Amino acid sequence: MKILKSLIILFILCVSVSLWQTSHAQTEIWAKITAGATRQRIRLAIADFLLPHDTAEGLASTSRDIRQIVIDDLEFSLYFDIIRSDTLKKFSSVDKKIDYTGWQSTGAQVLLAADLQIKRRTVLNIRLYDLFTRKQIGSKSYELTDDKRWLAHKIADDLIKILTGEDGVSQTQITFSLRQANGKELAIVDYDGFNLQQLTSTGELKLFPEWSPLGHKIAFCSYANHNLNIYAYDIKKKTAELVSDRYGLNTTPAYSPDGRLIAASLTFEGNSDIYLMNADGKNLRRLTYGSSIEISPTWSPTGQELAFVSDRTGVPQIYIMNIDGTNMRRITYEGSYNTSPVWSPRGDLIAYVSRVAGGTHQIFITDISGNTRMQLTNLRNNEEPSWSPDGLHLVFSSNRDGLNQLYTMHWNGSGQRKITNTSGAYSPSWSPRMQK
Repeated sequence: MKILKSLIILFILCVSVSLWQTSHAQTEIWAKITAGATRQRIRLAIADFLLPHDTAEGLASTSRDIRQIVIDDLEFSLYFDIIRSDTLKKFSSVDKKIDYTGWQSTGAQVLLAADLQIKRRTVLNIRLYDLFTRKQIGSKSYELTDDKRWLAHKIADDLIKILTGEDGVSQTQITFSLRQANGKELAIVDYDGFNLQQLTSTGELKLFPEWSPLGHKIAFCSYANHNLNIYAYDIKKKTAELVSDRYGLNTTPAYSPDGRLIAASLTFEGNSDIYLMNADGKNLRRLTYGSSIEISPTWSPTGQELAFVSDRTGVPQIYIMNIDGTNMRRITYEGSYNTSPVWSPRGDLIAYVSRVAGGTHQIFITDISGNTRMQLTNLRNNEEPSWSPDGLHLVFSSNRDGLNQLYTMHWNGSGQRKITNTSGAYSPSWSPRMQK
């Protein structure tokens, strides 16, 4: 029971648009550029957005902001090298008058150009050009909305899709436990740290939030009548429904990829074991048995396996098993305290937390065979990782600047950046792709 308590303490602390008009053949060509293991970055030049000469300053400022947000999203995606040069301004990006020679001299493969059209509606026309074939790849028009950031995220994800064939993560959010004076509340924030919203305000501890695959609910744990229960918060209804209040601890819920099941750790039968239940808490099935502590299940993308934490060898380590409890095998052998596994949506890696020399907790990744591992963080304590839906990025909680805040990084540990500045942020969960 002492180990279970320490594990629980560790977890607690620790727009209206038109369709792209493209040539099918051209789209196929660009979709193959980053396919497979090559993943060659596309060298992209982004022209200044063209504005009518009498554009009001407020609208001009909005256009500049949208352009910058798109650039930030594309850089974060890892699919592009953005060409930066003071000489870019001298090359024409006017439709039908593209200076292909000039733009190609920058080393870019693709030009992104745009112009603002102000008539009955204010529309931003986005255009893409292949600088080698000297042909337009595609175009799309976006009506400006009040939410310029979400519009820019929409544009960025559309660009990623047409140029790479992949789905971007610009239209995603992160839920987490936000420390308040009277407990921890559920909150969400855009993937880049903007638009933080507190979802609950009832005063209890809200722990281990986890997005449902469709993004319409967030499973979480909270105490009621001295019992740690599992609830599901409905984003639209703004209400929480009880999922499991079986005696003892109902904790670390994880939705299956199809959203029909929840895996969780329960103690009502005397020990902390992994169980499956329907998303509404019914039809409970026990997967692990014995005297050891099992906690923190995470699903494989296929929905056929679970990784989890067990102390069956005396210290917490990461294991994998089939969803019927068979074919159990250990995958971490280095480190004497390994917790918080999360399975990449790509299926090839598992991120987890390991206590290292000096007593700090750091984030590692390993392949699913456990043959290789790589340390991603090293500054103070870094815990509770969660993958982006494309499997290329991680969000995590770190106290490197004092209070625990959320940080993101790329899958290999590069590009670490702080995205929150709150009274304390814990247990992040990266959403699926969202639509507004």
